[in-house]
Amino acid sequence: MITSFKMYIWEYFTPDYIIKMCQEHHFTRVYLNIGCIDTFWKYYYIDGKFIARGEIGSLDYETFIKQLNDINVEVELVTFLAKDFNDFTNVDRVDTVTKLVKELATKVKIKALHFDQECSRDSIENLLKMYIRVNEIFPVSAIIRPSWLNSQLSNYKDKFKDQDFYESFSDCETIVDALMKITKYSDLMAYNENYDKVEKYMAQLKEINSRHTNNEAKNIIEIGINAPTTDTLHQRYIEDKDKFFNFVYNMSVKYDGITIHHYEDWYETLYCIEPDENIPYDGGEPKNCN
Repeated sequence: MITSFKMYIWEYFTPDYIIKMCQEHHFTRVYLNIGCIDTFWKYYYIDGKFIARGEIGSLDYETFIKQLNDINVEVELVTFLAKDFNDFTNVDRVDTVTKLVKELATKVKIKALHFDQECSRDSIENLLKMYIRVNEIFPVSAIIRPSWLNSQLSNYKDKFKDQDFYESFSDCETIVDALMKITKYSDLMAYNENYDKVEKYMAQLKEINSRHTNNEAKNIIEIGINAPTTDTLHQRYIEDKDKFFNFVYNMSVKYDGITIHHYEDWYETLYCIEPDENIPYDGGEPKNCN
Protein backbone atom coordinates (compact mmCIF):
# COMPACT_ATOMS: atom_id res chain seq x y z
CA MET A 1 0.00 0.00 0.00
CA ILE A 2 1.34 3.43 -0.98
CA THR A 3 0.40 6.24 1.33
CA SER A 4 0.56 10.02 1.03
CA PHE A 5 3.70 11.89 2.06
CA LYS A 6 4.33 15.61 1.75
CA MET A 7 7.46 17.66 2.28
CA TYR A 8 8.63 21.15 3.11
CA ILE A 9 11.29 22.80 0.96
CA TRP A 10 12.98 25.72 2.74
CA GLU A 11 16.25 25.74 0.85
CA TYR A 12 16.51 25.30 -2.89
CA PHE A 13 18.89 22.99 -4.73
CA THR A 14 17.59 21.86 -8.13
CA PRO A 15 14.13 20.87 -9.33
CA ASP A 16 15.66 17.57 -10.41
CA TYR A 17 16.43 16.70 -6.79
CA ILE A 18 12.91 17.47 -5.64
CA ILE A 19 11.19 15.69 -8.50
CA LYS A 20 13.24 12.54 -7.98
CA MET A 21 12.60 12.66 -4.25
CA CYS A 22 8.87 12.90 -4.90
CA GLN A 23 8.94 9.96 -7.27
CA GLU A 24 11.20 7.79 -5.11
CA HIS A 25 9.39 8.37 -1.82
CA HIS A 26 5.81 8.92 -3.00
CA PHE A 27 5.55 12.58 -2.00
CA THR A 28 2.20 13.89 -3.18
CA ARG A 29 2.50 17.53 -2.10
CA VAL A 30 5.34 20.03 -1.88
CA TYR A 31 5.36 23.09 0.37
CA LEU A 32 7.62 25.49 -1.51
CA ASN A 33 9.03 28.50 0.34
CA ILE A 34 8.64 31.88 -1.38
CA GLY A 35 10.24 33.88 1.42
CA CYS A 36 9.23 36.36 4.10
CA ILE A 37 6.95 39.07 2.70
CA ASP A 38 8.53 41.98 4.58
CA THR A 39 12.08 40.81 3.84
CA PHE A 40 11.56 40.70 0.09
CA TRP A 41 8.97 43.46 -0.20
CA LYS A 42 11.26 46.30 -1.26
CA TYR A 43 13.04 44.52 -4.08
CA TYR A 44 10.46 42.05 -5.35
CA TYR A 45 6.92 41.91 -4.04
CA ILE A 46 6.25 45.63 -4.23
CA ASP A 47 6.87 45.30 -7.99
CA GLY A 48 4.70 42.23 -8.34
CA LYS A 49 7.61 39.79 -8.66
CA PHE A 50 8.58 36.61 -6.87
CA ILE A 51 12.02 36.59 -5.33
CA ALA A 52 14.73 35.78 -7.87
CA ARG A 53 17.45 35.12 -5.34
CA GLY A 54 17.28 34.78 -1.61
CA GLU A 55 16.31 32.12 0.89
CA ILE A 56 15.73 29.45 -1.73
CA GLY A 57 18.16 30.57 -4.39
CA SER A 58 17.30 31.28 -8.01
CA LEU A 59 14.18 29.58 -9.24
CA ASP A 60 11.66 29.77 -12.09
CA TYR A 61 8.52 29.07 -10.09
CA GLU A 62 6.20 28.57 -13.04
CA THR A 63 8.44 25.99 -14.72
CA PHE A 64 9.19 24.11 -11.52
CA ILE A 65 5.56 23.97 -10.37
CA LYS A 66 4.52 22.79 -13.83
CA GLN A 67 7.06 19.96 -13.56
CA LEU A 68 5.60 19.00 -10.19
CA ASN A 69 2.07 19.19 -11.57
CA ASP A 70 3.10 16.89 -14.40
CA ILE A 71 3.99 14.12 -11.93
CA ASN A 72 0.75 14.71 -9.98
CA VAL A 73 2.37 16.50 -7.06
CA GLU A 74 0.29 19.23 -5.42
CA VAL A 75 1.95 22.52 -4.50
CA GLU A 76 1.41 24.96 -1.68
CA LEU A 77 3.52 28.11 -1.59
CA VAL A 78 4.85 28.98 1.87
CA THR A 79 5.29 32.48 3.27
CA PHE A 80 4.95 34.56 6.43
CA LEU A 81 4.43 38.27 6.98
CA ALA A 82 7.44 39.29 9.08
CA LYS A 83 10.31 37.68 10.96
CA ASP A 84 8.74 39.03 14.13
CA PHE A 85 5.61 36.87 14.08
CA ASN A 86 3.76 39.42 16.21
CA ASP A 87 4.40 42.30 13.82
CA PHE A 88 1.27 42.85 11.72
CA THR A 89 2.12 46.47 10.89
CA ASN A 90 2.32 45.75 7.18
CA VAL A 91 -0.50 43.24 6.99
CA ASP A 92 -1.88 44.93 3.86
CA ARG A 93 1.13 43.56 1.98
CA VAL A 94 -0.36 40.08 2.10
CA ASP A 95 -2.95 41.27 -0.43
CA THR A 96 -0.26 42.00 -3.03
CA VAL A 97 1.53 38.68 -2.52
CA THR A 98 -1.72 36.69 -2.48
CA LYS A 99 -2.83 38.30 -5.75
CA LEU A 100 0.57 37.43 -7.24
CA VAL A 101 0.06 33.80 -6.21
CA LYS A 102 -3.48 33.88 -7.62
CA GLU A 103 -2.14 35.11 -10.96
CA LEU A 104 0.50 32.36 -11.04
CA ALA A 105 -2.27 29.86 -10.27
CA THR A 106 -3.90 30.71 -13.61
CA LYS A 107 -0.85 29.11 -15.29
CA VAL A 108 -0.04 26.23 -12.93
CA LYS A 109 -1.89 24.35 -10.20
CA ILE A 110 -1.39 25.76 -6.70
CA LYS A 111 -3.49 24.28 -3.91
CA ALA A 112 -3.10 27.06 -1.35
CA LEU A 113 -0.95 29.84 0.06
CA HIS A 114 0.45 28.40 3.27
CA PHE A 115 1.37 30.75 6.14
CA ASP A 116 4.04 29.49 8.50
CA GLN A 117 2.84 32.18 10.87
CA GLU A 118 2.89 31.78 14.62
CA CYS A 119 2.13 34.51 17.15
CA SER A 120 1.72 35.20 20.84
CA ARG A 121 -1.67 35.28 22.55
CA ASP A 122 -1.71 39.09 22.24
CA SER A 123 -1.80 38.84 18.43
CA ILE A 124 -4.45 36.16 17.85
CA GLU A 125 -6.99 38.74 16.63
CA ASN A 126 -4.51 40.07 14.08
CA LEU A 127 -3.67 36.54 12.93
CA LEU A 128 -7.31 35.61 12.38
CA LYS A 129 -8.02 38.85 10.50
CA MET A 130 -4.98 38.30 8.28
CA TYR A 131 -6.18 34.82 7.34
CA ILE A 132 -9.62 36.16 6.51
CA ARG A 133 -8.25 38.79 4.09
CA VAL A 134 -5.96 36.24 2.42
CA ASN A 135 -8.71 33.66 2.08
CA GLU A 136 -10.94 36.20 0.34
CA ILE A 137 -8.39 36.29 -2.49
CA PHE A 138 -6.95 32.76 -2.59
CA PRO A 139 -7.29 29.57 -0.51
CA VAL A 140 -5.16 29.89 2.60
CA SER A 141 -3.48 27.22 4.69
CA ALA A 142 -2.77 27.96 8.35
CA ILE A 143 -0.06 26.56 10.59
CA ILE A 144 -1.18 25.25 13.99
CA ARG A 145 0.99 25.19 17.10
CA PRO A 146 0.49 22.15 19.37
CA SER A 147 -0.26 24.42 22.33
CA TRP A 148 -3.23 25.86 20.45
CA LEU A 149 -5.01 22.47 20.46
CA ASN A 150 -5.93 22.98 24.13
CA SER A 151 -6.15 26.79 24.08
CA GLN A 152 -9.73 27.79 24.80
CA LEU A 153 -10.69 30.80 22.71
CA SER A 154 -12.66 32.22 25.64
CA ASN A 155 -9.37 32.68 27.49
CA TYR A 156 -8.32 35.18 24.83
CA LYS A 157 -11.41 37.36 24.91
CA ASP A 158 -9.60 40.21 26.67
CA LYS A 159 -7.00 40.25 23.88
CA PHE A 160 -9.56 41.18 21.21
CA LYS A 161 -9.94 44.91 20.63
CA ASP A 162 -12.87 44.20 18.34
CA GLN A 163 -15.38 42.38 20.53
CA ASP A 164 -17.87 42.00 17.69
CA PHE A 165 -15.16 40.13 15.82
CA TYR A 166 -14.57 37.94 18.86
CA GLU A 167 -18.30 37.18 19.09
CA SER A 168 -18.28 35.99 15.48
CA PHE A 169 -16.40 32.95 16.81
CA SER A 170 -18.93 32.20 19.56
CA ASP A 171 -19.35 28.70 18.12
CA CYS A 172 -15.62 27.95 18.45
CA GLU A 173 -14.17 26.14 21.44
CA THR A 174 -10.46 26.55 20.77
CA ILE A 175 -8.10 28.74 18.77
CA VAL A 176 -7.79 25.84 16.33
CA ASP A 177 -11.57 25.83 15.85
CA ALA A 178 -11.40 29.53 14.96
CA LEU A 179 -8.55 28.93 12.51
CA MET A 180 -10.40 26.06 10.86
CA LYS A 181 -13.59 28.06 10.63
CA ILE A 182 -11.98 30.71 8.40
CA THR A 183 -9.37 28.72 6.44
CA LYS A 184 -9.61 25.92 3.90
CA TYR A 185 -6.51 24.04 4.99
CA SER A 186 -4.53 23.70 8.20
CA ASP A 187 -1.35 21.94 9.20
CA LEU A 188 -0.41 20.93 12.74
CA MET A 189 3.23 21.09 13.73
CA ALA A 190 3.09 17.75 15.57
CA TYR A 191 6.60 18.27 16.86
CA ASN A 192 7.95 16.17 19.72
CA GLU A 193 10.69 13.67 20.48
CA ASN A 194 8.20 11.14 21.81
CA TYR A 195 6.16 8.92 19.48
CA ASP A 196 3.18 8.83 21.85
CA LYS A 197 3.01 12.61 22.15
CA VAL A 198 3.27 13.06 18.38
CA GLU A 199 0.33 10.74 17.86
CA LYS A 200 -1.61 12.40 20.68
CA TYR A 201 -1.30 15.72 18.85
CA MET A 202 -2.51 14.08 15.66
CA ALA A 203 -5.51 12.52 17.40
CA GLN A 204 -6.47 15.90 18.89
CA LEU A 205 -6.25 17.54 15.47
CA LYS A 206 -8.50 14.89 13.95
CA GLU A 207 -11.09 15.35 16.68
CA ILE A 208 -11.21 19.14 16.24
CA ASN A 209 -11.20 18.84 12.46
CA SER A 210 -14.27 16.58 12.62
CA ARG A 211 -16.22 19.71 13.57
CA HIS A 212 -15.15 21.56 10.41
CA THR A 213 -16.12 20.00 7.10
CA ASN A 214 -14.85 23.10 5.26
CA ASN A 215 -11.26 22.48 6.36
CA GLU A 216 -8.69 19.85 5.41
CA ALA A 217 -6.30 19.30 8.32
CA LYS A 218 -2.91 17.57 8.05
CA ASN A 219 0.04 16.81 10.32
CA ILE A 220 3.70 17.79 10.05
CA ILE A 221 6.47 15.88 11.81
CA GLU A 222 9.90 17.31 12.51
CA ILE A 223 12.91 15.13 11.68
CA GLY A 224 15.50 17.92 11.75
CA ILE A 225 19.05 17.04 12.69
CA ASN A 226 19.64 20.49 14.20
CA ALA A 227 16.11 21.05 15.53
CA PRO A 228 15.52 21.28 19.29
CA THR A 229 15.83 17.77 20.69
CA THR A 230 12.40 18.06 22.32
CA ASP A 231 10.76 18.69 18.93
CA THR A 232 12.38 16.24 16.56
CA LEU A 233 12.11 12.53 15.87
CA HIS A 234 15.62 12.43 14.47
CA GLN A 235 17.02 10.63 17.50
CA ARG A 236 14.30 8.02 17.19
CA TYR A 237 15.61 7.33 13.70
CA ILE A 238 19.16 6.94 15.02
CA GLU A 239 18.00 4.51 17.71
CA ASP A 240 15.91 2.27 15.47
CA LYS A 241 15.40 3.25 11.85
CA ASP A 242 12.91 0.45 11.14
CA LYS A 243 10.72 1.53 14.04
CA PHE A 244 10.97 5.13 12.87
CA PHE A 245 9.91 4.36 9.30
CA ASN A 246 7.11 2.09 10.50
CA PHE A 247 5.82 4.89 12.73
CA VAL A 248 5.92 7.44 9.91
CA TYR A 249 4.15 5.04 7.58
CA ASN A 250 1.50 4.02 10.12
CA MET A 251 0.74 7.61 11.05
CA SER A 252 0.45 8.57 7.40
CA VAL A 253 -2.14 5.83 6.91
CA LYS A 254 -4.06 6.51 10.12
CA TYR A 255 -4.19 10.27 9.65
CA ASP A 256 -4.52 10.49 5.87
CA GLY A 257 -0.99 11.50 4.97
CA ILE A 258 1.88 13.17 6.75
CA THR A 259 4.23 16.06 5.97
CA ILE A 260 7.99 15.75 6.48
CA HIS A 261 9.75 18.88 7.73
CA HIS A 262 11.95 19.49 5.95
CA TYR A 263 13.58 18.36 2.69
CA GLU A 264 17.28 18.71 3.51
CA ASP A 265 17.14 16.87 6.83
CA TRP A 266 14.93 14.14 5.41
CA TYR A 267 17.53 13.58 2.69
CA GLU A 268 20.38 13.54 5.21
CA THR A 269 18.44 11.26 7.56
CA LEU A 270 18.00 8.80 4.70
CA TYR A 271 21.41 8.96 3.07
CA CYS A 272 23.81 10.34 5.71
CA ILE A 273 24.89 13.22 3.49
CA GLU A 274 23.57 16.72 2.90
CA PRO A 275 21.95 17.29 -0.49
CA ASP A 276 24.07 19.26 -2.90
CA GLU A 277 23.31 20.15 -6.48
CA ASN A 278 26.72 18.79 -7.48
CA ILE A 279 26.01 15.39 -5.93
CA PRO A 280 23.75 13.16 -8.04
CA TYR A 281 20.53 12.13 -6.37
CA ASP A 282 21.29 8.88 -4.55
CA GLY A 283 17.97 7.17 -4.00
CA GLY A 284 17.99 3.54 -3.01
CA GLU A 285 17.70 2.11 0.48
CA PRO A 286 18.25 4.23 3.62
CA LYS A 287 21.66 3.95 5.21
CA ASN A 288 22.75 3.51 8.82
CA CYS A 289 24.42 6.80 9.68
CA ASN A 290 27.25 6.84 12.21
